[in-house]
Amino acid sequence: MRFTRLARFAAAALMAGATALVAPAAAQAAVPVSGGTPILVGGVAGCTLTAAGTDATGAPVAFTAAHCSDTIDAPVLLRDNENAGVIGTIATRNEILDYSVIRLNPNVAFPVAQPGVAGRGPAPEFGDVVCKDGLSTGHTCGITWQREGVRFWSQACAGYGDSGGPITKDGRLVGLLSGGHMPPAAGPAGSVGSVLPSCFHPVQSPFFLPALGYSFDAIVDDATARGWPGRGFQMA
Repeated sequence: MRFTRLARFAAAALMAGATALVAPAAAQAAVPVSGGTPILVGGVAGCTLTAAGTDATGAPVAFTAAHCSDTIDAPVLLRDNENAGVIGTIATRNEILDYSVIRLNPNVAFPVAQPGVAGRGPAPEFGDVVCKDGLSTGHTCGITWQREGVRFWSQACAGYGDSGGPITKDGRLVGLLSGGHMPPAAGPAGSVGSVLPSCFHPVQSPFFLPALGYSFDAIVDDATARGWPGRGFQMA
């Protein structure tokens, strides 16, 4: 009987020691983010990242459309992986050029290059074929109809959720997707919205409401001139 009690005591001690030696569960690894990554801003607005990288201070940052949120410090999550946690917060925004800078949390997300995109390029001119990537309509391409300063309109299909998505030309990032608008020469968008079909139309038409983009070079120049987060941005 005495031997049995000693054996039980020894077994219990060994189990307690083994439990103490078990390492705690590893934290979830940081996730990669890049241009084209679908996001939720403020937990509700579905949008798309334009690009991710570092600014002049070495801080990891990303860009998206300003109209995705009107609140500084709004949390940003991954649209397809909310369990990853808050990847960053809105650090600053410019409604005129429709861009926001996201300060990334390096413990949750890190910037990587968008596949097929190598560096930046100038805004496209009339006739240039550009492509865009977005949460709603994915990868689409179309001709550039008009360029007006830092703004341009193209026939790359875009819809809700694509806002902030990267616009590329020949594998270079040239713009941030803002929304669907007609050029000023074509009149107010409301006058053609009911005439031109949506790019989601069952019978795809080459004529639908053109998408508005802003020069990404102009966006980075603006953040740099203001000394904002995102200044001197370098793509991953």
